Amino acid sequence: MIWTELHGSLLSRAFEKLLGRAEPGAMAFVRCLTPDVIEALALTEEFQPQPWSVWRVADFEIKEKRTITADQAVEIRESKSEAALLLVDTVKAGAGMDGIYSAAREIDETSLFGEALPLAEREVTRKLSASERHYAELAVKKARGFGRRISISLWTEFDFLCRVAAERRHPGELLYLLGLWPVESANGTDVVDDLTISRMFVDRLLGRATSSVPPARRIDSLRLLEPNSQQLKELEVFLRQSATKPLLPALCDLETKRTLWVNCLRVEGAAQSINGIDLLPWRTNAGKVAKWSGLIDAPDGNGPPELILRVDAEKTGDYSRLEVKWKVRPENLERGAAEYRVAILTDMDEELASREVVHSGKKEE
Repeated sequence: MIWTELHGSLLSRAFEKLLGRAEPGAMAFVRCLTPDVIEALALTEEFQPQPWSVWRVADFEIKEKRTITADQAVEIRESKSEAALLLVDTVKAGAGMDGIYSAAREIDETSLFGEALPLAEREVTRKLSASERHYAELAVKKARGFGRRISISLWTEFDFLCRVAAERRHPGELLYLLGLWPVESANGTDVVDDLTISRMFVDRLLGRATSSVPPARRIDSLRLLEPNSQQLKELEVFLRQSATKPLLPALCDLETKRTLWVNCLRVEGAAQSINGIDLLPWRTNAGKVAKWSGLIDAPDGNGPPELILRVDAEKTGDYSRLEVKWKVRPENLERGAAEYRVAILTDMDEELASREVVHSGKKEE
């Protein structure tokens, strides 16, 4: 983790708003942050929510570093003197905190970052621009689209925004923090296209489904546009070195390998242009839900079609299937000339599941 003053100052403002007025003897604690973040906050002068005193709770005492033991935290509570915020290192604090947990106010993760994230977003706008903030917000949504494969925590999102603002860097340069491939900012490229390609790079080069595929074949699957021999060599070396690493640490190694970023490595376009895509309706001419869709009519007959997910599917193997069909124009588009990405999105545009489909050249896709 690379800590900046902005991390501390924004979290300080978020805590100030959540804690409110400091009555004598008031005590609050937070234990949703990791030990390294807790330590950094205790050592950061910018973190001082007024007028609360701040103490990190660990298994040793260094008051100059705002660090005390659990026993000393209990003494502060019992003395009912100063209003105190306890930053609990859950690894080192020990069982002596049980009494405080039951009696003091806890600042939970959702509440904390509900205040901190909007502050970080505004800092991106203030120090960079509204377009960079929009890019960062889309990047977070794209990263969350990995579903259960990658967990994008609220802290990860906050850290990403703070780094972008504090270092005044384009969000594309720090996408590796979110589990995406870094993007070189380039004039004339579309934000959504850049992020889609960024994720495609991760899926095809570092995804679990391709882990057993030789690096050279994974690189070929990208259909890169005129990469030079040095780029291909560096990319293959990177993939071999990443084979034994978790995804996020592997992507962090790309920070210094700018020639491998999206837009430094470009992908080929489709052999022919698609003039249009027509989705086939799930309902027949008679108004009934088509059997091939995998859907059924709503019980009342008036609502939208329903997809039934069977709770015992893992045991029985009887998984539900949702099918989407479409036609493309021109009808004579060659097989393999295009690739589609079908995704299920929430009403917040966050991706739940997706599948990539290569054009088959048939009447219907």
